Amino acid sequence: MKISSLHPIIISDNTEKLIEFYASLGFTKKHSSITDMGGPVYIIANDGIEIEIMETPKNPHFPMPPGLYGLRLNVDDIDAAVEGIKQKGGTILAGPLETPSTIVYAVKDADGNFLTIMKHIKK
Repeated sequence: MKISSLHPIIISDNTEKLIEFYASLGFTKKHSSITDMGGPVYIIANDGIEIEIMETPKNPHFPMPPGLYGLRLNVDDIDAAVEGIKQKGGTILAGPLETPSTIVYAVKDADGNFLTIMKHIKK
């Protein structure tokens, strides 16, 4: 399994205020989009370091409260990632959440840290 990228995810009820805060540390908005769950997500960057800032999702099947959520790993083989998580003491909290462009699982690692495992798909 190959991991193509990794970055922290911050869930926020006020994304613009949080982006302004990180701008004071030299981060600039790299791009934004609307998530498949309906809310905005922003990628901010500073010299190659990226942070994802996401509006608090309103999806009851994929609970994500405001705060430092954890890490997102974009993987090429979601099934292998899920199997590895289960075999090595992790917990699947939610998923798969399938959208038109992704398959996502919310998980906890062996120490209880939150992760999101995502595979981008083409349909």
